[in-house]
Amino acid sequence: MSARPAAVQIESVSDHRHRYFIAALRLYNRVFPAEEKIDRAYFRDMLEEKRLGLLFPFNLHFLVARRGERVVGLATGTYLAVVNVGFVGYLAVGRRAAGARIGTRLRRRLVEELRRDARATGRRDLDAVMGEVERDNPWLRHLIRHRRVFALDLDYRQPPLRAQAQDVPLVLYVEPMGRSFRSLHADQVRALLYAIYRRLYRIRFPLRVPSFTYMLRQLDGRRSLGRLRLDQLSPSG
Repeated sequence: MSARPAAVQIESVSDHRHRYFIAALRLYNRVFPAEEKIDRAYFRDMLEEKRLGLLFPFNLHFLVARRGERVVGLATGTYLAVVNVGFVGYLAVGRRAAGARIGTRLRRRLVEELRRDARATGRRDLDAVMGEVERDNPWLRHLIRHRRVFALDLDYRQPPLRAQAQDVPLVLYVEPMGRSFRSLHADQVRALLYAIYRRLYRIRFPLRVPSFTYMLRQLDGRRSLGRLRLDQLSPSG
């Protein structure tokens, strides 16, 4: 009779010397395509800043799901204090652990941590959770159908993550946390884009990046930005 698999445990990694950090990065490297991956030094440096207490009021979360000593999932997210938004970075589950709702558990725990960040700065709650995904991602469609999530009506571009790389066209989704809303003021979107490029991706001068100025030009003459329809969430939409 085979032994039952060990229960899945989720824990926070707050030091790049943590024993599960390297195993989580191996999973990260297997799951994500090269153009969507950020250098491992980014996580190492951010975790070191976190350990030294230098990130506050911003924050990085690096969560791992493990079954015994084997890492089977990871989730990363950043609290962007200046706009009171939690940004989901990467969420991955190993193929052998698919179907065990590990991704759901990781994301739920990540959102809890991001909401604590907001309250730690004196806010009542986080305004929203945001993230960037491919247009045809079925998980995004699921979120939009079953939760208070909307895809922002913007031709969003993830900045180039490596030298000589191109920006990546993705969809920016918004999940309100407190009060419900279905659009964002153009000034809010401008501040959000700047926080993403400057604080999340650590680009020193976003206004020098063509993909950033391209998005700013889309805001010209617009008072607010609403949601993309489901039929627009396709590569040709």
